[in-house]
Amino acid sequence: MEAKRVQMMVRHARRPDVSSPSELQSLAGGRPVSRSRSCLSNSPDGSLSNPAPPQDRLAAIEEARKADADARRAELDAAADPRENIRSFLAGFEERKARVEGEVNSHRSAVGTPDAKPADDLRAALDALQADVIAIERSVAEASYFLPAYDSRACTAAVDHLKKTVAGATAELLPRKKFTFSKKKKEATASKPDGEKKEADDVAAQLARVDIRTTTTTSGTRGTSGTSGPKGSKEDEGPGVRNRTGETVVVDASSAVGDFELKRLVDCTVYLCNLEPLRAVRAYDLRNTRVYAGPVAGSVLLHGADACEFHLCARQVRIHDATNGTSFYVRTASGPIIEHSSDVRFAPYAFGYPGIDEAMEKAGFGGADPGKWREVEDFGWIKRVASPNWRILAESERVPPSKLPSIDAT
Repeated sequence: MEAKRVQMMVRHARRPDVSSPSELQSLAGGRPVSRSRSCLSNSPDGSLSNPAPPQDRLAAIEEARKADADARRAELDAAADPRENIRSFLAGFEERKARVEGEVNSHRSAVGTPDAKPADDLRAALDALQADVIAIERSVAEASYFLPAYDSRACTAAVDHLKKTVAGATAELLPRKKFTFSKKKKEATASKPDGEKKEADDVAAQLARVDIRTTTTTSGTRGTSGTSGPKGSKEDEGPGVRNRTGETVVVDASSAVGDFELKRLVDCTVYLCNLEPLRAVRAYDLRNTRVYAGPVAGSVLLHGADACEFHLCARQVRIHDATNGTSFYVRTASGPIIEHSSDVRFAPYAFGYPGIDEAMEKAGFGGADPGKWREVEDFGWIKRVASPNWRILAESERVPPSKLPSIDAT
């Protein structure tokens, strides 16, 4: 009995645990058991241990994927054009708008105090603010393709409000002097002392030397007297040609000064023969009308032109609602801008008259034309293809500017 027990102990000592598949199968109650490496893993000490649960491995993979996506997004944000970043654009827009509003309020609050600026300095400051508003409006138009529709409308409305704010401050702080009719000027000259008469005669002699006078044709409907607006119309005060039909108007050098306005003209031809650069020209509601203008130191703003022809030389030309083959012969310091316009054509400026070369020099247009007239920007067209709303006039289509009419002094 004792010998049998010792024999069994020796047999068990020689037999390794789970040494063969058959023994594993016998230990498992006859079920086949396979050895799989995936079920076992080596621990640091060399022993076998169970791997991490599958859900932990999936979570680790997901975290790595998110970290990689965040890194790529950060790289794209760093390399992106800041002008196409909505948040950055809106923050910059609000900052520029607040600065303009703050300066307008500062000018208004300074009235009657020692901090008030002289009229000339104040006018320059307000003109600079107006230029800033135009630049803001242009940036909004350029950003319209990536701005959400709501933000684009809100920015456009804010720019319109800024325009009214600056215009209101200009009207309030720098009121225009009433324009005197040419007939009244003659009557006043007759009653002036000898010294003032001599000064008036010198001006007349200067105009005679350049052969520029003012006249109108007898055909058509006379809407206003001389070059001013109708008497009693506050919005039509200041130098300008308004409410005319079927007339030819040559504006002499003494009347073509400062800000000049053209409004409600039909079948007319207007010559602005300025010997000094005009500060600005504004035109509204013109139909089948030709305008020949000398150099403008500031901007030309046009609202509404149907089948017209313009010869313009200005720092900036901005065109709204022009259509039906309206032509622009322009020289500008920056590309012309069109909005809500169609079927408009562009060509280089070629208008001339006695004294224009000196006026061009004073306005900063000396030397050769840089050719900016062909760099038209259509703010209403945001596609990559060329805008169908404008084109360059072929040389065979270009009409040379007409000469000043030969007229008698009146």
